[in-house]
Amino acid sequence: MKLSVVIPAYNEEENIERTLRAIAEELKGMDYELVVVDDASTDATPEILRRLSEELPLRYFRNPENRKLGYTLRRGFKEARGELIFYTDGDLPCLPSAIKYALKIMETYGSHLVIAYRLDRTGEGLIRSLYSHVYNFLIRFFFGLKVRDVNFACKLIKKEVLEGIELTSDGSFIDAELLVKAQRKGYSILQFGADYFPRLRGKSTLAGVGVILKLLKEMSSFRLRLWFKGL
Repeated sequence: MKLSVVIPAYNEEENIERTLRAIAEELKGMDYELVVVDDASTDATPEILRRLSEELPLRYFRNPENRKLGYTLRRGFKEARGELIFYTDGDLPCLPSAIKYALKIMETYGSHLVIAYRLDRTGEGLIRSLYSHVYNFLIRFFFGLKVRDVNFACKLIKKEVLEGIELTSDGSFIDAELLVKAQRKGYSILQFGADYFPRLRGKSTLAGVGVILKLLKEMSSFRLRLWFKGL
């Protein structure tokens, strides 16, 4: 089956070429495409993508204005042509070999989603690691989601899952919404541990206080919508 590697990107001029070339090298000989959605970057990211599209199986799209992670990722899922979709970030937080490992797990066990959890999170710093542990606990507590690491951008998803659920989140809650809705629809989720490589270049847009507050707001709103629907 054709594989689409979907990557949301915002101001990733220091990372995106290295990421795309590493993935392309890993997937050499396979039927795959690279799908990058540029969230209105203000640096050289668009020019790099334009150049790379001439030599790699890359399709790239650009939001006319900055729409944040959820919208950008939803657009990437929609544009993907593959029956299987692997989602990661522009700074490549997991090794490209994790893609083939996830594919093997899915093929062997027939699961609908295969997602990774970070084996060692010390490299991201104490405060961010604490935020993540609290957030993962809240997701498990409020939604019964049996997942160790909700927001790790190392996920393999069958296209039928994305066609069977409706994603609406515009912000970073998109990962939790995807997994909660997939679990409630009865789709099977398998997890595996993966080495995690924190960002070395560029600035993360997902770790600020404003992002965390918006994340909690989206979580509360989502919980209320489920409650009103009796779920």
